[in-house]
Order: sequence, then structure tokens, then C-alpha cells
Amino acid sequence: MLGKVKALSLIYGIVISLFLVISSDSLAQESDDSPTIIYNKQMAGGLDIHTNGFGAFFQLGKYRGVKNILLFNVDLVTMKHEKEVKSYNPVYEDSRSYVYGKLNNFYTLRPMIGKKRVLAQKERRSGVQVSYQWLVGPTIGITKPIYLEIGYPSIPYDYLSVEKYNPEQHFFDDIYGRASGLRGVSELGIVPGGSFKFGLNFEYSNQKDRMKGLEVGAVLDFYWKKVPIMAEEYVDANRQYFLTLYLNLFFGKKYIQR
Repeated sequence: MLGKVKALSLIYGIVISLFLVISSDSLAQESDDSPTIIYNKQMAGGLDIHTNGFGAFFQLGKYRGVKNILLFNVDLVTMKHEKEVKSYNPVYEDSRSYVYGKLNNFYTLRPMIGKKRVLAQKERRSGVQVSYQWLVGPTIGITKPIYLEIGYPSIPYDYLSVEKYNPEQHFFDDIYGRASGLRGVSELGIVPGGSFKFGLNFEYSNQKDRMKGLEVGAVLDFYWKKVPIMAEEYVDANRQYFLTLYLNLFFGKKYIQR
């Protein structure tokens, strides 16, 4: 269900993007006769919604001409396994949800460099600037072990114990719910890799020195080994490669060359 919602969100973003591009040509033909502004850099950031999770990004751009921009980009996003399903304790209704079989939360940090090419500049204040961009760089995969509240001795429990999830010891009837998200922070693991990102960018701010818009595209992440998100019984589904579609909502500022 969650995957369908994310896919619909991406489709919705693409439809809105196309609508903005098309409608910009049918708006009133107000002219903008002010001289062309030459920028030297831009900064932007925003939200990243993708088919395996969500996150945020920050981007710095250095102009290399009117239509070419050198990009420095950092993404930090969550990455979920396709087999994740929320589970609940069968007796205690006030228990917290958890994902049965999940060993680690997984996060992806992407420091990247690339280029942006403007395909269609804004001809008037109400128009839309259309660009494409590509980025490449290393990927730092970060794993954080799952901790659960385990009930003892059996239902009804006499007490709860916070323990790292062990698929050989903890089962549906033992698990009360997930523990605090801060548990496991001191046990982070690193899985190195690389990433390639390509997107279409639609910028529609009506202020010349401001950035506002959305971007749709795809990212390929690859790691040196399979990422241990799920337990042993799901090991065949743990992967080294993640191909995700994304929708970015961004805002920022452009700086004029002096």
C-alpha cells in the first residue's frame, strides 16, 4: 500500500510538472524587457520523496555560462526494504508497531558532483525554466541495528526488556513493539558504494533571485556487498543495487555576478 502511495505521489508530481510547462505558454503574454541577469552561483535545498523512503538534500551550483551550472549536491535519505510489513503484538493494543524480520534501519548519504543544463529559460516572470541534470559520486550506506521491547516470560508479560533483534530468539509472541529510535545509534555500520542520479528540473519562482520548483528523476545506488536490512530468511532479497524514482520539492536563492 505504501509503495502505491509513493508511486502515485511521483506520478502526481510529473503531471503537475507537465501542467506547469504547458500552462506557462497559455498565460497572459506579459513581457519582461529588463536586461538579462548574469548569475554566478545558486543554493537550494528541500525534501526528497522516493519509492523506497524519504529524506532531504542540499545543492550548491556554480554557473559556467548562462545555461551550464556545475553542481555540488548532498542527499540524506532513508532506504526501506521491499518486503517490509508493519506488525503488531497480537494481544496488547497499545503496543508500538515494528517490522518483523528487519535487522537494520538503512540510510544513504550521497555527496555528489555533476552538471545542470538549462533547456528552456523563463521568457517572462510567470514562466517555467526547464533543465536536466546528472550527478555522480560515492555513497555512504549507514546501518543502524533494530532494538525491540521483548516481553517475559510469555503473554501476559511480567516485564519488558529492550534487546537488539535476534531472529533466532525473538518471535511474534515475544515482541511487544519497537524500542526508542535512539537505540543502536552507537552501533552504526558503514557500507560504501557509489551513486548516479539523473533528473528533470522545473523552476517556477516569479522572483528572479529566488528558486522554487520540483524535480523528478531516478537514482541508482550500488554497494560493495548486499545491504543487511532483513534477517536470514529474507537474505535473497537483500541487494547491492537500489534503483529508485524520486520527486524533489526545492527552494533556494540565486546570486548575481558583481
